[in-house]
Amino acid sequence: MAWLKYSFEAGVLIPMVQAFQRAIGKERANEIAREVIIELARKDGERWAQRFGTDLAAMEQVTGVWAGGGSLDIEPISKSEERLDFNVVRCQYAEFYKELGFAELGYLFHCNRDFGMVEGFSPRLTLKRTQTIMQGASYCDFRFVRKG
Repeated sequence: MAWLKYSFEAGVLIPMVQAFQRAIGKERANEIAREVIIELARKDGERWAQRFGTDLAAMEQVTGVWAGGGSLDIEPISKSEERLDFNVVRCQYAEFYKELGFAELGYLFHCNRDFGMVEGFSPRLTLKRTQTIMQGASYCDFRFVRKG
């Protein structure tokens, strides 16, 4: 099933965004795509919350689903009632987009979603991430914190 998603992105989404970039400029096209993607991610977060709950233990379950099928290799760092910290040390999404030469669009389509998803998932959680594999780092640092 993952191949179907990649096929759709490579065959439809990438050329469509590129066409919009040519028509209205790269910055504006990416801004519109980012707004749509973040709103979709918020709704995904709401659905995850309905399924799993809204605390850090639930977020840990969600990250397990994200990693399903080998799409992500996750290295746990620490977890408590206040924090959930892990690194993504391998990302098939990044591999896919980098192989195509479209890491910037990969960031727009995938990495960009994470913060919006957390907003929809729980107003009591925040995500801090300072780097991604998609942007050239050796790992993505996910740090979820429960708000006071």
